[in-house]
Amino acid sequence: MQYCQFEREFLRLAFTTDIELSPAALAFVTGASVGEATEHMNALVSAGVLELSSDDSGRLGYIMPSRPPEPLTLDDPALVGLQDVSVELLLPRFHEDAGEIAAPEAQPVPQAMIVRRLRPLAWEQPPASPGQAVAALCLNAMVCPGVGSLVGGRTSTGMAQLALFLLGLPLAFVAVGVPLMLAAWVWGIATGAQLMTEARE
Repeated sequence: MQYCQFEREFLRLAFTTDIELSPAALAFVTGASVGEATEHMNALVSAGVLELSSDDSGRLGYIMPSRPPEPLTLDDPALVGLQDVSVELLLPRFHEDAGEIAAPEAQPVPQAMIVRRLRPLAWEQPPASPGQAVAALCLNAMVCPGVGSLVGGRTSTGMAQLALFLLGLPLAFVAVGVPLMLAAWVWGIATGAQLMTEARE
C-alpha cells in the first residue's frame, strides 16, 4: 500500500473511530502488511502527526496529539457532505479460563468494532482499471502524449501533456520545439506507468 493511501485511511480512522493506533490494528483494518503499517507510521512520526511513547514496562506505542477525545460523527461540521458506510466486524470473545473461542450463539453481546469508511473527497481521483491503465500507457507512448492520460481519467494532467506536445509541434523547426515534445512524451509515459502501478494495487 502506498504511503498517501495509508495516510488517508489512517487519518479517517483516527478521527472517526477509537481504534488503537498500533501497526497491527492499522494493518488489520487497512489491508496493509504489518511491516508496511510500521514503516508508514514511522513516517507519520517524522512528519509530526504521531509521537512515540512508552509505558512503565518500556513498551513503545504511538499517540496522536491532535486526535479528538471522542470520534467525530457524521453530523460534525468537519464531515458535512461525506457519506459513510459503517462496517461491523464482529470479533469472537474468548473464555478467560479455557482460552477457547465461544460459539456465536453462546455470545449474548458480541463485541463489535465499527469502522467508518468515508467516500473519497471530490478532488480525489478514482483509480483506473487495469484496462484503462494499459490503454493509457500505449496511447501516451505510441499515439500522442496526453491522450492516454485522458483515457485513464487524469483529465488535468492529460490536457497539460497534450498542450505541451501541441505547443512543441510548430516550434519543432527551432531548437526549443523538440525538448517540449520530448518532455510531454516522457511525462505521458510516466503517467501511464503510474496508472499501471495504481491498477495493480
